[in-house]
Amino acid sequence: MARGLSLRPAAVEDRHALWRIHSRSVAALCKGAYSSREVRTWVELLREDGYLRPEQARTVLVAERGRHLVGFGQLDTFLGELEALYVVPEEVGHGVGSALLASLEELAWRAGAQVMSLDASLNAEAFYRVRGYVRLHAAKRVLTPEVQLACVRMRKQRPVLPRRLGGERRSEASSSPRPEP
Repeated sequence: MARGLSLRPAAVEDRHALWRIHSRSVAALCKGAYSSREVRTWVELLREDGYLRPEQARTVLVAERGRHLVGFGQLDTFLGELEALYVVPEEVGHGVGSALLASLEELAWRAGAQVMSLDASLNAEAFYRVRGYVRLHAAKRVLTPEVQLACVRMRKQRPVLPRRLGGERRSEASSSPRPEP
């Protein structure tokens, strides 16, 4: 993990910080990929009370450097759907997004997900591709009837773990009782 960075589950008290990270990240990092109208609409639709809603069972991790929240990720563990991954602009390229993504993937794999899926913003597609996600097709996120964001549907298969040596897994034939003569 990136030096000086720690991850923890988000708490209700983090709502304002999550909103701020999300807003700052979109406003600064999506400029080149989306029009000013698209970015403005996206940021204006974000609401502090939209994070950590009790009726939505989600896994939300925050990244802290010192006492400052510098990123967060949100996962629907049941579906294996990465719903959000945002980092404050000044921390981009310092391992925050990678650490959050790796931890959320591990949680999904442990929960039994066979696939992780996401809709990548156009500016984030390369980030996910480098980390093993493959492009499935172009997609759209509807913000308003007039503003729809182009994005990329991506997926990553659960890694196949190598089998351990030493016979820890025995075949059914060798473990079943032998018939008596």
